[in-house]
Amino acid sequence: MWRLLLVLQFYCLIAIYTYFGLTPHPEAIVGNFNDLLMHFVGYFVAAFSISAARPQWPWWQKALFLILYSIAIEIAQHFHPPRTFSLSDIVANSAGVVLGLIVVNFLIVKIPFVKRFWG
Repeated sequence: MWRLLLVLQFYCLIAIYTYFGLTPHPEAIVGNFNDLLMHFVGYFVAAFSISAARPQWPWWQKALFLILYSIAIEIAQHFHPPRTFSLSDIVANSAGVVLGLIVVNFLIVKIPFVKRFWG
């Protein structure tokens, strides 16, 4: 049951990211903040989320999934005016994914409880 909840939380996160990624004016919902910081932090969190949901996947597969998802959202935004494709968003998202996975792997190595949970 616990594993199912972890998988569900990841797919809920993806659904929320997809909704906000394709909403014409997301700043009306979440406010206007530093856009690149929000992208970085969002995908940093996504790295933790996918690591909890899919601990059996190797790190590169988790990174590939999230980065390709990020690129797909940016491409879809091109077709949803007033949203636009942004390479800097993809870079911020990718940096969040990579750093998030590095932190997760560090925690798995250094903290026994985390290793039992995610390892």
